[in-house]
Amino acid sequence: MIKNWKIVLYCLIIVVAILAVYMPVTRLFFQQDEWLGYGLSLVKGRGMILQSTGGVWGIILGQGRIFTNVLLYLFHNFFPRNILPVAVFAISLHITNSLLVFYLTGKLFKSSLMAFFAGLFFAVNSVSQNAVTWMAASVNTLPSTALILISLVFYFKYLESDKPKWLITTFALVYLSLFFKETGIFLLLFLPVSTLIFKKYSLKKFIYTYWYFFLSSLTIVVFRLLQFKLTPNPDALFLTGATSNYWAVLLTRVLFYPLTSFSLVFVPSEPFLWFARLFTLAYYPFPSSPTTILIAQTAVLDLLAVCLSGIILILIGFFIKLSSSLEKKHISFFCIFLLVNYLPFTVVSKSFSYLESRYYYLSSVAAGVILAWLLFSVYRKIKIFYIKPVIILFFLLFMAWHVKYINDGLKRDVETASERKNFIYQLMTSVPSLDQNINVFYFNSDSDYYIAGNKVPFQEGMGYTLMTLYYNGGKIPADLLRDSYLFEIGGNGYSQVGNYGFGYFTDKEKLELTIKANKLNKSKVYSFYYNSKTKTLSMTE
Repeated sequence: MIKNWKIVLYCLIIVVAILAVYMPVTRLFFQQDEWLGYGLSLVKGRGMILQSTGGVWGIILGQGRIFTNVLLYLFHNFFPRNILPVAVFAISLHITNSLLVFYLTGKLFKSSLMAFFAGLFFAVNSVSQNAVTWMAASVNTLPSTALILISLVFYFKYLESDKPKWLITTFALVYLSLFFKETGIFLLLFLPVSTLIFKKYSLKKFIYTYWYFFLSSLTIVVFRLLQFKLTPNPDALFLTGATSNYWAVLLTRVLFYPLTSFSLVFVPSEPFLWFARLFTLAYYPFPSSPTTILIAQTAVLDLLAVCLSGIILILIGFFIKLSSSLEKKHISFFCIFLLVNYLPFTVVSKSFSYLESRYYYLSSVAAGVILAWLLFSVYRKIKIFYIKPVIILFFLLFMAWHVKYINDGLKRDVETASERKNFIYQLMTSVPSLDQNINVFYFNSDSDYYIAGNKVPFQEGMGYTLMTLYYNGGKIPADLLRDSYLFEIGGNGYSQVGNYGFGYFTDKEKLELTIKANKLNKSKVYSFYYNSKTKTLSMTE
């Protein structure tokens, strides 16, 4: 009975912690990519569900994230520009995932305290917070991870019972997760191979048992890599065929992404970046410059991350010798899991040592288990009567450290969201609808946002955002939204389709040249000035 009450208490703490930390998500707004999804839902309707699938084979192999597109269509169609339903969805699913981590850890290691450590770390890990706080990430990362966690429950159930139905269920759940996001693609190869940690097979039986894992894994990986390789144009985010030394870059990332990210998932990015800059200036006492900062947050931080990964692995190696045979196997499983789960992201470029926050969500599962096990191992090794409260206090302070950075980030995001919502409210009050076929907007401000020349507090192209806001009035060409025209931040330009035209400018010289070249009526331009200090938008002549 006492044990059951402990489990209920631990679960309740995890749920309350998530609600307390992430409740501000309900006050957020579209941040960037959400506008593109919203625009495509306006012009394509249900057609957006099958976009980017690459044909029948693409659909079969999970290309295009069909299940994610279904969610996006439902949210954009029934709750246009309303973040609240998405926030409720994200927080609810994050609670579910955290409790699944708690359940899985408790089942494998037979300790409710260790399960609590793992579940709470996963729940409030600041490194992976974007998966919960950003709509564009939450609709794919959270459900994908939920399916993966459930698949792991069935996987270990299969290892215990050796019943094929649990292995088939595991495969089905992992495969379905790809239709939300490709995060779990590595599991199609990792799970069969990791079974060798727990069981012995003849080569023939091994291939016979897991052939459908291997076949699907090989087919999907080859299909995706060829797609990236055959993409002729460079991309700021992905490795493509336009990248020089494509295979060399890919292999380098395969080696270093896991080695650096193994430790980065444990440490909030802000203090680690600060330490890397301090270390760089101390070791290389040159005057601080943008180049010095760039070196600090790339090469130096990578070096520090690899060193920290080495320290963590040494600690694991020390304590694993003191563990039972089954516990050794479970920890080995999660250590390898934490390393190889970064492999799907090797096609993604990064601007500094940390990958984007959402990419650490699944790895936080394994990281939470490893951290919980290390703390529990210290407790078992050091036979001092007060060691247990000391470890619990250390863990709670460590989690409070993470919570601080989540709170700081959410505070900034809420302020930005409030400013953007107020901006749109003022805009729609000034110009409720468009009553002409040719519409051009010009914005000026006393401040730049995110990049030079971007005069509005939005992180995407404001021209595209304006088209989504006014699309239902029938004056915006659908082709412009479909082609993502003016979605790039800072984009200026004018385009006309048939009798309808749209333009957006923050550069007055470009505006005047466009008016002259297209013989537009200058008096029909919607001109605005945004005061960044008072947060007011006013129409100008």
